[in-house]
Amino acid sequence: MRFSPEEKQKYIDELKASIEEGERLVRGKGRLISPILMKAEGANGQLLLLEDSVRIKRREATAFLNQGLQSDRIVPLTQIASVQFKNAGAFANGYIQFALKGENKMKAADITQDDNAIVFRAAQQPAFDKIKTAIETKMAEAKTSVPTNIRQSPSYTYQYIDELEKLASLRDRGIITEEEFAAKKRKILGI
Repeated sequence: MRFSPEEKQKYIDELKASIEEGERLVRGKGRLISPILMKAEGANGQLLLLEDSVRIKRREATAFLNQGLQSDRIVPLTQIASVQFKNAGAFANGYIQFALKGENKMKAADITQDDNAIVFRAAQQPAFDKIKTAIETKMAEAKTSVPTNIRQSPSYTYQYIDELEKLASLRDRGIITEEEFAAKKRKILGI
């Protein structure tokens, strides 16, 4: 049986998707890790942006030489305190580095040995510029959003009911407009 090039490509794409889902399941130890939203290829590894985390994926040969036996690293966005970024120049590599909350670990003297950093060349920098912006946006969203399990708890429900009642009182007394009330209400309810 012969397949057309389109059928072959479809089969390959489905196989890759199946393998990727299996790998995410294995890495997540039974829970599915979110799909890759963005990827940036660096000199000493890849930086992957997932829905709620970043993954630092090392190249096997350079990883062993620079980081020893450390494996890939998945860092939740909520654990990232800051993102340091150095632009690549004509003769020097750039890097992206993550400082983690509660981690007093000093930055490695050689950035290539830091397990929270990826080094990139000037030609690779545009991808890192984009992924840095996306990571910072997701970090800001994570700080302002309220987790679903908290929204469903009774104490959270009472809290936003109190806030809505206070806002309605301000609206009724003419202190805020109907539009301001509606905007604040949407923000409190997360809609």
